[in-house]
Amino acid sequence: MSRDSEKMPADIAGDATAFYERLTELLVGGERLALCTVLRLAGSGPRRPGAKMLVRDAGGSVGTVGGGVLEKKATAWAREVLRTGRTLCRPFALDLQQASDEGMTCGGEVEVLVEFLDGTPPVRDFFAQVLAVLRRGERGCLVTAISPEGDGVATERFLVAGGRSAASLSAPGHSLPGDLLRSPPPPAPRLVERGTIRYFLEPLAPPITVYIFGGGHIAVRLVPLCHLLGFRTVVVDDRADFASRERFPQASELVVIPSFDRALKDLPIGENGYVVIVTRGHGGDEAILRQALRRRSGYIGMIGSLRKRALVFEQLTREGFTSEDLARVICPVGLPIGAETPEEIAVSIVAQLVATRAGRGGRE
Repeated sequence: MSRDSEKMPADIAGDATAFYERLTELLVGGERLALCTVLRLAGSGPRRPGAKMLVRDAGGSVGTVGGGVLEKKATAWAREVLRTGRTLCRPFALDLQQASDEGMTCGGEVEVLVEFLDGTPPVRDFFAQVLAVLRRGERGCLVTAISPEGDGVATERFLVAGGRSAASLSAPGHSLPGDLLRSPPPPAPRLVERGTIRYFLEPLAPPITVYIFGGGHIAVRLVPLCHLLGFRTVVVDDRADFASRERFPQASELVVIPSFDRALKDLPIGENGYVVIVTRGHGGDEAILRQALRRRSGYIGMIGSLRKRALVFEQLTREGFTSEDLARVICPVGLPIGAETPEEIAVSIVAQLVATRAGRGGRE
């Protein structure tokens, strides 16, 4: 691994657990860090609010806020924060000409918060609590209060989980406004204002798990792409040699089942689970789909032609599934990019998964 940067998902909408594991590890090791967070984006930009990058006093960084000139500027701000110990909050406008010169294609304005973190017990313990919430699979919200302080800003942090304030990194006696404490986590990071104080709300959730039914050629290409983009992957097949670590070294979990007829029985598939059906035959696909429609998964995609979809849907309708049930299914799976090879099909599927995770649908 390069000392200059670590290839790790850094987007809160991607794998927040991996990011906070690394952050906590560095704090426990006594490192001084600057935490860069994109707070606001106006127009087009390389990363959405919530994107994060750690700059290490010892050298190197973890994650990204978008690359190019923005990342250079954020790194410079981070070095200043590491030198002074004072938090900065800076807007940065990237005009189209500058973006083009830097090899980028966006020209909006972003606002970046750069905070100083050290390994003192309060800081270390707070982020350990954040990590614990993520590891438990508990939904929560990380709230950063940003207030004016002289010519700079001051920040306080609050962790909300289970409908209560679970931890804080703030001055004694300070607390969150009641409405922010009681509200459910927002679907995406956002800023809200209360007088002179701005609150940045970041939902915490475990990474999306992609359940891939069928360990064939498409799955072999799909798992590395999912891993790269911060998804957990579970490969399920009724053949042990197809659901093997040799075929899927990057899979989070491998499950060998007796048959596809009860494949979902022991799998904890809920709203944070995506189902991709690519078994070796029509019968297996239909069996998985029948079970998947009885779960509240966040995505169901099945490989196949329009003719196959019509036949399967007709059979499931006879069994009592409604048009609303079947409308949840994307078949043919993947974005319509003209994919033909297993590699191309895998690209089309993972692009659709990313679009779904970002709340932008995924059917077109």
